[in-house]
Amino acid sequence: MSNQDDEFKNKNRQALEESSITPHGNLVLKSLNIDPVAIKDIKPPWKRNKYRAVVNWLTKYKTSPDVSNLEKVKGYLEALHHLCELKVWEEAGKIIMVCLNTPTNEELHNQLDTWGYHSEQIELYKKLLNQVNPSFDAILLNGLGNAYYVLGR
Repeated sequence: MSNQDDEFKNKNRQALEESSITPHGNLVLKSLNIDPVAIKDIKPPWKRNKYRAVVNWLTKYKTSPDVSNLEKVKGYLEALHHLCELKVWEEAGKIIMVCLNTPTNEELHNQLDTWGYHSEQIELYKKLLNQVNPSFDAILLNGLGNAYYVLGR
């Protein structure tokens, strides 16, 4: 492989990262207080594997610009799923509150509504309801009501 090929790949990767609607995963990991290096010390192994999955979904998952919006945020939704399995509810809640790199800088859960992914939104809200604190529940219940309303239920 030539230097020109390497340069092209690096520029292409950089362009994809700059056009991503999700913030860089390392920033999110930092806000979650998850240190990728320290994960190797987590016991038991199943727990370590879940944290490793969170890190991988947030930092290694990349898409092309022509995929659906839901596919573009899949890494965040998968990370949230693993955090819920770990029962670290506050961290999981922070994932849905991440502001996306969209024209309106909406939080993930609100952007799902804008894109019309109401069923996915309901699933997220149900996972987190009664897990963090009452003021967070108010946000979730409001979102649930809006999503069910839009779906005619």
